Amino acid sequence: MKKRRILPLLMAAVLMAASIPMAAGATESTEAVQTTEENPEAGAVEGGTESGTVTDENVTGEGSETETETTPSEEGNQEGTVTENTGETTDKPEVIEPEQVESDNVVTLGENLNEEQRAAMYKYFGTSADKVRTIIVTHADEVKYMEGIATAEQIGATTNSCAYVEPTKSGGIKVKTANLNFVTSAMIASTLTTAGMENCNVIAACPFEVSGTGALTGIMMAYETASGENLDEGKKEAAIEELITTGNLADTLGQEKATEVMNEVKTEIIDKGLTDPEEIGSAVDKIAEDNGVTLTEEQRAQVVSLMEKISQFDYDISALKNTLDSLNGKISGLANAWNSVKSFFFGSGDGILSETNDEALGGDVITDSTVSESGYKDGLLTRIINFFTKGDE
Repeated sequence: MKKRRILPLLMAAVLMAASIPMAAGATESTEAVQTTEENPEAGAVEGGTESGTVTDENVTGEGSETETETTPSEEGNQEGTVTENTGETTDKPEVIEPEQVESDNVVTLGENLNEEQRAAMYKYFGTSADKVRTIIVTHADEVKYMEGIATAEQIGATTNSCAYVEPTKSGGIKVKTANLNFVTSAMIASTLTTAGMENCNVIAACPFEVSGTGALTGIMMAYETASGENLDEGKKEAAIEELITTGNLADTLGQEKATEVMNEVKTEIIDKGLTDPEEIGSAVDKIAEDNGVTLTEEQRAQVVSLMEKISQFDYDISALKNTLDSLNGKISGLANAWNSVKSFFFGSGDGILSETNDEALGGDVITDSTVSESGYKDGLLTRIINFFTKGDE
C-alpha cells in the first residue's frame, strides 16, 4: 500500500521539474499580468508605490486608485497619459479669455455657483463674460491659503464668493461688498494693503448671504491677473490671517472698532519699523487703551503674533496710509472738500463700485462700501444743470 501512495508523488515531482524551464522562459511582464488576474489586490500592490514601478495597467486600468483620485491638474487626462515631470510647478489660475477684452478688469466666480447665479453676478458687476477675463475660484484655492489660519467652519465646504477687480493708477484701495456678513468692506481694504496691493477698485459679493472669508482669495488672484504682478506669498498669508483675526475681534469689539484698532496698530508697526515682540506688544496695549477697548490675553497674543509677521515685510508706507487713513476717517476737512468738488465735476473715480446693479441680487441684498455709493453717472453739463435746478423740485 505504501508503494502505491509513493508512486503518484514521484510522478508529480517529475512533472513539476520538467515544467521549470518553461516558467523560466516566461517574461516578467506576463507573470505580473497573471498575478493580477489571479489576485487583483496583489497586483495593485505590485504596481503601486511599494515596488516603485508604475505600469500602464495601473494608470489606465478600470477602478485603479490613480484614475479614481484625479487631481485638478490631471483633469482632462482621462486616458491616464503620463507627462514628463520637468520639476516646474505653477500656481497661476486658469483664466477664461474672451476674444476681445475691453479692459484689464478681472472677475472671479466661486466654483459652486450654478449658471443662473453666475449670470446674476455678471449682471450685478455691470459687465458680462465677453467683456472681462474670468477666473473660477475652487475650494482648493481657498484651502491653500486659509488652512491652518481659519477654522473649518470659516473655510466651509463650498466656494461661492465672487469678486470684480479694477486696477487704478491712484486713489488707494476702494471696496464694496454685497451679501457678506462676517467681513466688511473696510476689513477687506485693510487686509489688501497687507497683501501688497496699492491702487484698485474691488467688489466682493455673492448672490446669497455668506461670511465672505473666502472672498480675499479670489480678490488676490484677480489682482495678480489684472496687474500682471505676483504678490508676495508671505504677505498674502498675513493678509488672510489679518482678516480672520479682525473678524474674531469684531465678535467682542464690533466690526468698526476692531478694524480701527487693527489699522492703527499696523500703521504704527510699519511706520516706526517695530519688530521686537515687546515693542509691538506695548504699541498694541497703548492703541487699545486709546480706543477704549480691553483685549483678552488671547486676543492680544493673536494681534502681536500677526504684527510680528507683518513687520518682516517691506511696505510703501505712503501708499498704505493712503488707504488706511481714508478708512479711519483721518482725511483732512480741506482734502474732503476738494474730493467732493472733484467728484462732482469729474466723477467719483470709484469706477466699477458705482456701476453695480443691486437689483440683480434681489431686494434683500446687504451692501457695504468704503466710499460714497452715490456715484456720478451723468455728464458734466447734466450735473451742473441738476445742481442749479435741484432747489426748484
